[in-house]
Amino acid sequence: MAERRDKRRTISVKLILKASSLRNTSPFSLKKSSPFAVVTKLPYVGSKEEPCVIGRTEPIQNTLDPHWLQHFILDYEFGKEMNLDITIYDDAKKKQVIASGKIEVGRILGKRHNCTAARLKPSGTLYATLVPFDVPKVTKNVHFTLVGTVKSKVRVYYEVQRRDFFDSAVLWTPIYRSESLGVMDTAEWEENTINLLDIANKDLRASGVTDGSTDCPIRIVFWEHRKMKRHRVLNSFETTIASLVKVCKNERVLKLTDGIVENAKIVSLHFSGENEDDSDLEDLGTDLPRMMTELEPQAPAPTPKPTFLDYRRNDGCDLDLSVAIDFTSSNGNPMVPGTPHYIDHSSLNQYQKAIIAIGSIVANFDSDQRSQVWGFGAKYEGVVRHAFQVGDHSHMSGVRGILEAYRQTFLKGICMSGPVVLTEVIKIAARKARVTHEKALGKGKLSYSILLILTHGCVTDIEATKNMLKEVEDSPLSIIIIGIGENDFSAMEFLDDFQDEEGGRDICNFVRFDADKDRTVLTEEALNEIPDQLTSYFFSRGILPLKSEIEEEEIELEEFNEYPECNVLHSFEDGGLSVKERQSAVISHQYQEF
Repeated sequence: MAERRDKRRTISVKLILKASSLRNTSPFSLKKSSPFAVVTKLPYVGSKEEPCVIGRTEPIQNTLDPHWLQHFILDYEFGKEMNLDITIYDDAKKKQVIASGKIEVGRILGKRHNCTAARLKPSGTLYATLVPFDVPKVTKNVHFTLVGTVKSKVRVYYEVQRRDFFDSAVLWTPIYRSESLGVMDTAEWEENTINLLDIANKDLRASGVTDGSTDCPIRIVFWEHRKMKRHRVLNSFETTIASLVKVCKNERVLKLTDGIVENAKIVSLHFSGENEDDSDLEDLGTDLPRMMTELEPQAPAPTPKPTFLDYRRNDGCDLDLSVAIDFTSSNGNPMVPGTPHYIDHSSLNQYQKAIIAIGSIVANFDSDQRSQVWGFGAKYEGVVRHAFQVGDHSHMSGVRGILEAYRQTFLKGICMSGPVVLTEVIKIAARKARVTHEKALGKGKLSYSILLILTHGCVTDIEATKNMLKEVEDSPLSIIIIGIGENDFSAMEFLDDFQDEEGGRDICNFVRFDADKDRTVLTEEALNEIPDQLTSYFFSRGILPLKSEIEEEEIELEEFNEYPECNVLHSFEDGGLSVKERQSAVISHQYQEF
């Protein structure tokens, strides 16, 4: 068991939030709320944990459609649900609640472009996006203090924006926003802190290096902060960090034209983090900021190895689930209470629980949710069949369909036999995986298959099973075998590691069903290796993630009531942030009937 846990991988993701059409809690008709969001991780039933505040965004003044710059880094383990409460407060009105909603990380990853929209209570829409996050190979920041000369008395703040490209169009993405100052002549803002990776173009960000980021274009935009109306642009200029180094060293004043902010000056600039010595940066840049037309795109860095999230983003790689169920005589008489296949309408047996646990997770990543269900080990017309269709249809719809096909088997009658032979269902699943993958490629999409095998008995022919796994290891397929009941499955644990030991591609994972633990334990252990197995299959064959864009109106809207009712309120005393009150702020991870 220890070796299996060592294989576990967490996926680091960055959560990006924005909202629209929030209710206005301002008492003044011409003024709008100043919303900020608090993100709280919710525990589940039976857990000793309490709700944990992950963090809060910055407040956005005078808007009902905030797009927050503060993001949140989450460590997600595939197969483990992570439920988050998002509560939005009004910073201008004694932290009054504007709206709240719930999201689940796995569901977001299952959506197209890893983006979902959740309807908030009492009104408004929350947009949550997850993007891959790699711990930077370097942690180098630039800090500079900016002073601006202003013509008239206005409240002014500035943004630092990074230049990105969408096809042939240039987009400017905000990466820093200053505080707003009320001034007559001169505004001097506090020193900022900007990570050089945030400035870099997308190829440098993907490689995690900051070399060259000081020459990447940025834009500094001055805004007027207006309480009753939309904020407006006062002036802007384009430059690079390298140029600002030179400007600061020479104490140059940047003359800006046609705007309320007339001049700008960098009064201090320094770097921190790795290689804090700034002496090697003295020769960086040119004397003056350059215009956008003079800034050429940076040469692309080598393509990094994609992550599971990369393959799931855009139009996404579908996960196609098939299920194989053990109907050998080792299960006993299914009509006798206490046997593995006994179906009690007031509770679930272990086969049903395993189908619900694994199926409900994989369903998040399967767009059509059509699964094939096979049985093995039963006798038909006097012949033992090691692969036969379960249910009236070749494909069943969703987890409900799989459960219904399973129930129908006993209503029609079945002659259980033996022995336990897995080679035939593995071979059929591999063939299906290859066909599904080829069809998806023909449509410009990607598909990867998962075979879930539920068995009460140990495999009879170990060597034949090993040889079959070797034979199908080049298929777009992962195999999860769950041992049902209290049998001794020690003879099957070899399936976990023998391919690694013999230099093959590891596609199989064996897990015992533990009736004393909630379903998250099962799903974690069973599914955690899937992301690495999927990415290694595609990348080793030169198949890279698909690329496409999604419009906001295409994002699927989830209803608030899809999640259990649970409310969290927060305390902001003494400048801190903590959970003040919760009402049923837990998520059930018990097995529940569909």
